[in-house]
Amino acid sequence: MVMKMPGVSLDAGARPGSERINVWGFSHPSALSVRVDGAPVGFQQYRYGSFFLDPQLLRSVRVVRGDHNVRASVGAFGGSFIMETKEAADFLDPDSSIGAMAQAGFNSVNEQWKRSVTTYGASDSGWSVLLHGSRRDADDIELGNGDVFTFSGYRQHSLLGKIRYQSDAHSMMLSHTRYDDQGRKPWANRRGAMPSISDYKINKYGSYQAAVFATSVDNHYREYTSTLNYHYQPFNDNIDTRVVIAHSQNHRYWERPDSTYQSYITSGQYGHQVWLSYERWFAELTNTSHIGDHEIMVGAQYQNQDRNSHVYNHTYRNRPAKNNGYYTPNFEPSGEQQTASVFVQDKYFITPDLELTASLRYNHIRSQGVPNPAPDYNDPSVGHDYSAISHQGWEPRVALTYDVSASTQLKAAYAYGMKAPTIDELYTVQYAKASKRASSSRDLSVTRINAYLLGLSDTRQNVLTEGDHLSSEVTLFWNDIVHDVAQRRGVNATKQKQGYYTNLDGRYTYGFDAQLQYRLREWFTDASVSMVRGKHKGSLRDSTGEDEYWYENPPLNAKLGIGHQLTDTVQLGWQGQYWDEQDRVPDEPSLHTANVASDAYFFQNLYGEWKPSDDLVLRATIVNLTDQYYTPYLSAGVPAAGRDIRINATMRF
Repeated sequence: MVMKMPGVSLDAGARPGSERINVWGFSHPSALSVRVDGAPVGFQQYRYGSFFLDPQLLRSVRVVRGDHNVRASVGAFGGSFIMETKEAADFLDPDSSIGAMAQAGFNSVNEQWKRSVTTYGASDSGWSVLLHGSRRDADDIELGNGDVFTFSGYRQHSLLGKIRYQSDAHSMMLSHTRYDDQGRKPWANRRGAMPSISDYKINKYGSYQAAVFATSVDNHYREYTSTLNYHYQPFNDNIDTRVVIAHSQNHRYWERPDSTYQSYITSGQYGHQVWLSYERWFAELTNTSHIGDHEIMVGAQYQNQDRNSHVYNHTYRNRPAKNNGYYTPNFEPSGEQQTASVFVQDKYFITPDLELTASLRYNHIRSQGVPNPAPDYNDPSVGHDYSAISHQGWEPRVALTYDVSASTQLKAAYAYGMKAPTIDELYTVQYAKASKRASSSRDLSVTRINAYLLGLSDTRQNVLTEGDHLSSEVTLFWNDIVHDVAQRRGVNATKQKQGYYTNLDGRYTYGFDAQLQYRLREWFTDASVSMVRGKHKGSLRDSTGEDEYWYENPPLNAKLGIGHQLTDTVQLGWQGQYWDEQDRVPDEPSLHTANVASDAYFFQNLYGEWKPSDDLVLRATIVNLTDQYYTPYLSAGVPAAGRDIRINATMRF
């Protein structure tokens, strides 16, 4: 789904649980705003994925590319994803009040079996209910060269429960989603081939298989999200009120095999047992009024994000300075971040063809660290300081939309956004005897972005022949980031009592997206091309050095899809995607784990759908039709899956 959007992609490889969404060169979880039924979600850990949700649960996804959404989370430089889950009305016929749906499917590339059951109902009194559950079981993935990608299997469970009530001016919706993923993985999941197995390790663990097993961990990831949405819309131009209250939790636990408990594990490799959890409380209140030619929205948001991180490292079981092995990793501190925002937006309809939207938002972010239970990481004499820090600032945005004609629209937008340092960046501390970067990074300032956008869209009929439909869109963008936060490296990391992170001069990205959709009776075509370029202002290793390429930028890519509605019940389609080589990476590979250049590659997908009846749908898809072996861009050397034949059957009752 994501890969069909121009300017939006995934920068990962075949192993599930390592994917990150990339929008215009922004892929860090804190640079994107992702909301499910109004609840902010996301996860961040070294070489692990960011967002986890079964696509079967979704009824719609809206993407705002760039920092041009006043309601997005603070720091969403890349953009925002607004997702809504399914509900009973999506399945019920007008004359039905109750129903059920069952799905079953198989993927050949990892012998994945997936099953789901959905039940739903609605009453004349305004109530509706939906309950959905799914399960996926998969073995290791086969790559395009025939190799098996070790430790890529999984067991996944998803659940969605939703209740809606509608009565006159009142609308209430309560939803709850659960996601559970278990499987044996590398401790750094976002990686390529597993470590090589030496004779020493074979002798140590007793066999080759045991030595391979020792490189893995038993991984368990869980996510829970509950949301209450309330909408009050009486027949009053001044009242259109929405309330969102949400609570979400993310938990990841992994443990190394018992055979490794006598192995030496450094603090940089976490430990033998690892726990990381996020808990978020979120509330939003907005009201929209219509006064003359103005549509005015005022709102307030509050989010409390609490992160709890700790490990058990058996290596340090007799080291009091390391709290006998129970401590918080110095590079992944625990902490709480509270964000309070107020905003106002005025959409002014100057003329029937000209619309001006201006907004102003104020943010206050308070960050509070948690002292490390290990004395090595909790020594004020070398700068370990977990006390609270606050950042604040204003965010103005303006957009102008002009209808050039009935079919053509021009849009220009500017945003001056801000991003506060994360808990990782503020409180990352080294052990007391470290030669450098031992201190908390308390002097960090906010990062700013000047985001420019210019877009032209056109929709018209009867272009080439009678009855056809052509839609096209071109978007140009420029993002100028000021005072970005980066790790101290090279000449910037030579002094004791300096924080691990510092503000550098910034970076810039620019590029374009172009998309075209053409329909002619039973034929449909979709094509797009996207390019992102940009550099860091100065070297990441030495801010006085020459500008260097920004490592998160995707390469030039082009997509083409062609489909045909053969009959009222049969549809076929083909899609091809080309990605150029990605050699624009910094010269110093250690600057980022994803700094692996990739060759150009092209892959194809083929799909078909047959609806023999209103209650039965059969689908078949071949992903990577020609069984290409390639390494996607910015995947840290992780290869892509080989040819995957997917079949799926959906039955409604």
